[in-house]
Amino acid sequence: MLHAQDDGGDARCAYPGVVATPSRPSRLLDGRARDAVLLPVVAVACVAPYVLAALLPAGAFEARPPHKFDGGPFDLPGWTVVLPLLAIAALPCRRRYPRAVLAFVVATGVVAVVATGESGVTAVPIMMALFNLSLVTDRRTWVVSTAATAAVLVTPMFVLSPGRWPETIGVLIWIALPPALAEAVRNRRAYLAEAEERARRAEETKEEEARRQVAEERIRIARELHDILAHSIAVINVQSGVAAHVIDRDLAQAKQALVHINDASDAALTELRATLDVLRQDGDQAAPTRPAPGLRDVAELLDGLRSSGLEVTSNVSGTVAEVPAEVGLVVYRVLQEALTNVLKHAHAQTVDVRIDVDDDGLDLEVRDDGVGSTDPPPEGHGRIGIRERVHALGGTVDDGPAHPGYRVAVHLSGGKRR
Repeated sequence: MLHAQDDGGDARCAYPGVVATPSRPSRLLDGRARDAVLLPVVAVACVAPYVLAALLPAGAFEARPPHKFDGGPFDLPGWTVVLPLLAIAALPCRRRYPRAVLAFVVATGVVAVVATGESGVTAVPIMMALFNLSLVTDRRTWVVSTAATAAVLVTPMFVLSPGRWPETIGVLIWIALPPALAEAVRNRRAYLAEAEERARRAEETKEEEARRQVAEERIRIARELHDILAHSIAVINVQSGVAAHVIDRDLAQAKQALVHINDASDAALTELRATLDVLRQDGDQAAPTRPAPGLRDVAELLDGLRSSGLEVTSNVSGTVAEVPAEVGLVVYRVLQEALTNVLKHAHAQTVDVRIDVDDDGLDLEVRDDGVGSTDPPPEGHGRIGIRERVHALGGTVDDGPAHPGYRVAVHLSGGKRR
């Protein structure tokens, strides 16, 4: 006869130290709707013994005197039908006043025990009130309330009929049943709430991870585009200046500058197209066949710088072929950015490039004789990109003004394949 979803409205949570939030109007409305269906059924069940007694033939039973417990199941004084009806009438208030309602229905049960020797006529209302109180209060409260209910109902039975142990044990069992059911419901709700919280946190973590990956990919794309375009545009800028300066007096040199512009723009478009092709890939499309630049492309990079009129010296020592591809790509991009900055800012005449590969790792140094500021350079996209690439491989960067010019030094540990 108990309804497992019957719960309280503004009472405290059943767990010690945890306060339940007030029930939402929809939850309270659902409780009232359930009561509108459930309580009439309970009332019919409680009144049924009296109706059956009235329908039995006359003389089938007689109302027994008080405290005489040898009669049949329908040996009930007619006026006691009021007791379960009063108890049921109080039940709609059990959500707002769980303790008061329990006390009232237990009082009707005591009156029933004294008048009839039985507590069964009010057993169902008492169980419903005790279930509700056990569900919406802390553990100490419902344990004390359950013990008090048992003591109040069992004591009159002992006083009026000391030898009725089976009936007494039955009363104790049905009194203990509502708190047990309430504990089971409370544990299930706690489990579902915890599962929902875990799912919510997992979803938040998933979204945060997705945002982090998107941010990292944006940074990587920006870094790639900067490395691809900055160097080529710097070369184009220098060569276009040369062409504009000499076109009136030296057509051959102007033509050579335009050739360099064409080569630089063609290289930039090729790399840009390869990068965009990667970004446009969907699913398991084949990766581009053009390999990523590395140490094998350093000579071509330096030749492009020489075409701009700079004197470039290079010194590569060690077994370059044993350098991993990811290290070679970082070295190439760092060198590309350093040379771009020489073209754009240094006003240098010579550039010296050194690459040393040994068992301790790989060292790159780019030094120019330009005339720059003695103050530390600002943190532009290029310098930020250099540091991000080098630090991603656990390397170090040391760059700043030198005398004369500017120096960029990079160390990457584990520069050779093991």
